Amino acid sequence: MKTPFLSFIIPAYNEEQRLPSYLERVIGFFAGQPYSFEIVVVDDGSSDGTTALVKALMAQHSCLRLETLDRNRGKGFAVKTGMSAAKGQLRVFADADGATPVEEIRRLLDAREQGADIAIGSRAMRSDECIVQGRVHRKIMGTVFNGLIRALAVRGIHDSQCGFKLFTASAAEDIFPRQRSAGFGFDVELLFLARRLGYVVVEVPVNWSDVEGTKVRLVRDSFRMLGEVLRIRLHHIAGDYL
Repeated sequence: MKTPFLSFIIPAYNEEQRLPSYLERVIGFFAGQPYSFEIVVVDDGSSDGTTALVKALMAQHSCLRLETLDRNRGKGFAVKTGMSAAKGQLRVFADADGATPVEEIRRLLDAREQGADIAIGSRAMRSDECIVQGRVHRKIMGTVFNGLIRALAVRGIHDSQCGFKLFTASAAEDIFPRQRSAGFGFDVELLFLARRLGYVVVEVPVNWSDVEGTKVRLVRDSFRMLGEVLRIRLHHIAGDYL
């Protein structure tokens, strides 16, 4: 099989309601592009019909692949699984809710063309071309959390948590095997490792809208992510990332 130019990875946990329409949009978008692609859905131990609906779509679309985990392992583990299974020269992971439209991938590809090893979508960077629609309390919590991230782990990044990130294959194959976080704090760990390993990380403003049904609980998960960030520092001090 010819190596695809791009792998688009979607971690999914109990997404039978939101995933079908998003997958159809993703498949339709990539079908109109001049490059080869694959779409890899990682079912993170769903208890609903997520696996069944993806399998049904696979019968219609040869570009679609499915990786299944035997139990819920966390978004970070699901993304790591998808990155390991991916074959593309470029590898992008995106949230299953479609909060960042798939069309925004053009912005990440432009950053890659300009030399980025890793291009990450950002809801915090201002741009006249992009609109970010979210609830006020979520924006406030996001601002506070990202301020802590810049102070404790990754300086210069305005939004570490946007679920829309591109990696070259070589960067992915170097960084993801070192990843230890399985939860929502994994984005910070990836960026921390990327910086330590000398990769060029570029933050790109993207359009984004808050989608009903999010599995993130701002207060609870912000404290959990803060704990994971502190563990990143401990892993670094202990030399666990070597």
